[in-house]
Amino acid sequence: MKLLNWLAAAMLGLIAAAGGAVAQTPEEIVRGIYEGGGTRSSIDRMRAPGARNRYFQPALVRLFDANDRDECIDFGLHIIGQDYDEREIARTLRLEPRQEGERAVVEARFRSLGIANHFRFDFVRAGEGWKIADIASLTPDHRWRLSATPCRGVRAASAAPAAAENGAAGPEGLRKPGSYCFASRASRLRIDVEPSGSAQINLDHLGQNGHTCGVEGTGRPVGSGWQLELEGVKGPCRLTLVVSPAGKLTTRDPGGSCRATYCGMRAELADVAIDLRRGKRPCRS
Repeated sequence: MKLLNWLAAAMLGLIAAAGGAVAQTPEEIVRGIYEGGGTRSSIDRMRAPGARNRYFQPALVRLFDANDRDECIDFGLHIIGQDYDEREIARTLRLEPRQEGERAVVEARFRSLGIANHFRFDFVRAGEGWKIADIASLTPDHRWRLSATPCRGVRAASAAPAAAENGAAGPEGLRKPGSYCFASRASRLRIDVEPSGSAQINLDHLGQNGHTCGVEGTGRPVGSGWQLELEGVKGPCRLTLVVSPAGKLTTRDPGGSCRATYCGMRAELADVAIDLRRGKRPCRS
């Protein structure tokens, strides 16, 4: 009987701990996020369904829940872009913490692939610990705030006007026949939409250590984007371009079926992201 009582108490303790705030300081939490670099960062573990209540305020938990149902967070939460240099991040990382009562801020500055990154993590005290209330990129040309991310079922009333004000190129806008060109620091994309809805797509992407990817072909309309089916050395290459309501385009390369044929050694086509609002460029024939 005593053993059963002990087990019950232990289970209640674990349940309480799972929903409680993190006892680390805000600076320790942010430092832990960057200790794993890009591939082993704790940020993905923190936002996982079973853990997010412990690390994030309810508003962000609802945003992550909505993202699980219909992806709207198509950017990294702690590093700009999909390519990074973990050694350079570790060597240049500087944290600037400050606290005012029940709130705290930690700004993280570092360089990756020669590009300056500047992120801000906002915290609020929760019991004996802290939870993340918001994350923002303060890097010029890559500014965003996580809490302002438009996501179906979350902040719907404020998301639509913001997208219109910034001239977001959402799925509907890209369905009209015509030529659309976009660019980011690492990618160049041209989409020539035909009256049938299909599109001629040309994508060039610069990956790590100067290795590149290049894909050109006809994409058939699927969902909110297009899918290209090309020949590959390891079987068919199926590359999908997904456009979110917020005007973010992300590529999907399941199993790396396109990488082996169309990319250099350290480049890849999975999760290439382009902000269609900020990256719109004139098309040149």
